Amino acid sequence: MEKFNKAQAKNLAAAQKLVNAYASSSEDEGELDEKHILDLLYKHYQAATEGSRKDNVNRTATFLENTLHSGAATCLICIGSIRRVESIWSCRSCYCFFHLNCIQRWANDSVMQLKVKAEQQQQQQTGHYNHLGEYVPPKRPKSLHWCCPQCRRDYQPGDRPTQYECFCGKELNPQPQPFLVPHSCGEICAKLLQPKCGHDCKLLCHPGPCPPCAQLAQSSCLCGKSPKRSVRCIDKNWQCQQRCQSLLACGKHKCNQRCHRPGQCPPCSSKSSQFCECKREEKIVNCAEPKWKCNNICGAPFACGLHFCDKVCHAGPCAGGECPLGVRSCPCGKSTRTGGCSELAETCGDTCQKLLSCGKHSCAQRCHRGACNLCLVRTKKKCRCGLHEKELPCSKEFNCETKCKQMRDCGKHACNRKCCGDQCPPCEKICGKQLSCNKHKCQSVCHHGPCYPCKLESQVNCRCGKTHRSVPCGRERSARIVCQELCRITSKCHHAIKHRCHKGECPPCVQPCGLPNDTSGCGHICKARCHAALRVPKPAQQHKYEYRALPHPRCEEGVRVGCIGGHELATWPCWNSKPTSCQRKCARQLKCGNHRCQLVCHAVPQPQDMHQQTGCANCEEGCAIPRPPGCTHACTKGCHAPPCAPCGFVIKAKCHCGLNQVMYKCSEYFNEEEGSVQQALERRQKFGSCGNRCLKNFDCGHRCITVCHPGPCPNPELCRKKVRIYCACKRLKLEIACDKHRAGQTELNCDANCLAELSKAKATEQQQLERKLKQEQEKNRLELEKYEQKFAKRKHKERKALDVQPTSYQIDWQRWGIYALALLAAMGALGVAYYADS
Repeated sequence: MEKFNKAQAKNLAAAQKLVNAYASSSEDEGELDEKHILDLLYKHYQAATEGSRKDNVNRTATFLENTLHSGAATCLICIGSIRRVESIWSCRSCYCFFHLNCIQRWANDSVMQLKVKAEQQQQQQTGHYNHLGEYVPPKRPKSLHWCCPQCRRDYQPGDRPTQYECFCGKELNPQPQPFLVPHSCGEICAKLLQPKCGHDCKLLCHPGPCPPCAQLAQSSCLCGKSPKRSVRCIDKNWQCQQRCQSLLACGKHKCNQRCHRPGQCPPCSSKSSQFCECKREEKIVNCAEPKWKCNNICGAPFACGLHFCDKVCHAGPCAGGECPLGVRSCPCGKSTRTGGCSELAETCGDTCQKLLSCGKHSCAQRCHRGACNLCLVRTKKKCRCGLHEKELPCSKEFNCETKCKQMRDCGKHACNRKCCGDQCPPCEKICGKQLSCNKHKCQSVCHHGPCYPCKLESQVNCRCGKTHRSVPCGRERSARIVCQELCRITSKCHHAIKHRCHKGECPPCVQPCGLPNDTSGCGHICKARCHAALRVPKPAQQHKYEYRALPHPRCEEGVRVGCIGGHELATWPCWNSKPTSCQRKCARQLKCGNHRCQLVCHAVPQPQDMHQQTGCANCEEGCAIPRPPGCTHACTKGCHAPPCAPCGFVIKAKCHCGLNQVMYKCSEYFNEEEGSVQQALERRQKFGSCGNRCLKNFDCGHRCITVCHPGPCPNPELCRKKVRIYCACKRLKLEIACDKHRAGQTELNCDANCLAELSKAKATEQQQLERKLKQEQEKNRLELEKYEQKFAKRKHKERKALDVQPTSYQIDWQRWGIYALALLAAMGALGVAYYADS
């Protein structure tokens, strides 16, 4: 009993853990705004709503419902719910989606089983010879593939899903967004619509098939008689109400069908009286099939008069009128003769030699009438399986009694058929494995790989019993039912229930509390989320919860409160409704009348009075009144009301001529209130003049005669200074007044003495040039003589030949011996010194 109790407690804990995990997984996913998501989805599309074109729209809506409601869709492999946050894969044919891990495992298992089976067949099966002696090659292995569990569409091994993609395939690993369809990227689908019309899908990325094309196109009717009009692309092959009225193939009636393509009129449906081919009978038949045959035999006599035509109703002459029995051959066909058609065809007496039904031997009887007998030639025959051999007539087939031991295509059961050969039939036994729903067994024929999902459905009711739904077998517990009725469970708080019917415990109440806030005692109504029954864990107990009423939170009702400085009224929560600083500047007018208080909002005795009060800072700024024009000195007083006192600053500056220094007061120099503007300018020039004579020169080069002044010197035309002028040869000179010199008298005319002096100077200069030329020529002649003496050609002198007698060279062996001994002695001394050191 102790072991039983432990096992029972362990199982209960595991079950409770599974329930908590399921509840938490469903609670983690909040409700989606389905209306908003669907409005965004159909933003670029307006579906057609007539006739059978609603099929794809309804299919798309079904897939959208399964996607939006977490857990509504079922994975047919694991029979588990598909949540909005799980990775999925969608089939391209049936659009059914599965868990990505499940479909990967399914595809890998299918491909691996095909590989193993192909390897086994390649090792076990080899070619063999059948009972006819023909070589039968081994079976060709099937190509590797895997299929969709729902629609069984084949996919290549390279199409195995490896990544989680959105429905349109544009984005990898799409993240769940509360305003998008789960597992979608939110972009336009852009898949080519089916049937192909050249347009693409305008829905946002969605599950299931794309709805019909909603584009508008200008198209005429099928017959082309009506003008073009704007219709939906899927309805561009529309029909008008006019009749075709084209002449049919019968040549009598006209087509009465509604608008259709030219040249595609249906066969004529009218009835008409027509004769048969032999013209014996007449009856009413379809105008589209005027030729018919009666059941009468022709019976017309041939030219021989003895035989008659035995063909059924036909047109034209019978066999050209000649009797077909006039030219006949023997039964074996080797001899031919022409005779009367009344005579019987005789046998030729030769061997028949027609090929028998076995296809190998020929008939050995004499030429005979009728069919040849069976082949009686005894040959050695092998059975179908090729294990036994026996001598039998060629026309008989040999089957042994040995049972085939090869495995059928299921890989589980043996063939056990007698003399099977290499054509084992498919396994016909029932699989019988337990399906994933754990309720039913597989009723399919024995097969490879995992069994197909259970196709049965169960009806599941909601908690209130008003809504039911059919779900795949095995999904009764985890199926999610969306019931539109209100929950009937008694509310744990003081609010009325407003949520829908559901499984498990009711969700927390999300309505405002609505009770007076007794925590703060302010009397306001509590607007926080209902806290009368909140689920909280029990202390010191794991995985156990209780419902407890929590006290009201602090009141968040807005209250209008003024700041301590009287600047503004702000809305503050009730729990924090105390006058505080608004952090703006005080800005009260100070006593100086020029500035305002720069302190941050502070407490004052009278908040409504905006003049300086107790607590405001005193003005510490300097005088800010603008100075008179030209004055650059600050006022020596603090901030005060205008006007300022006259500036008493003494200015030191250079006079106009720049030699002396003058001093004057700033207020006297820049005083523009007394006198006119011209008088003020004269007064400033007077302050800047030192009283001495100006140091500047006129344009003529003489010094100005005016007292120190600014600007250019006045009256330069009054200059009367003496100026000396000369003649061209500089021999004559004369002093004149500056005004005459400026008038144009700048030089004197030369007299006769000046000309005589000029000619004498020219003669002297000519003599000096001739003397200098002669000196240059003499110098060049001397240099030429020196050069010729140095580089002139000398006379050749013959050298005397000297007789040099060779002398014999003798080696001094004694000397070389002494050198060798000295070298050996030095090397020996070095060796002794080296070994002594080591």
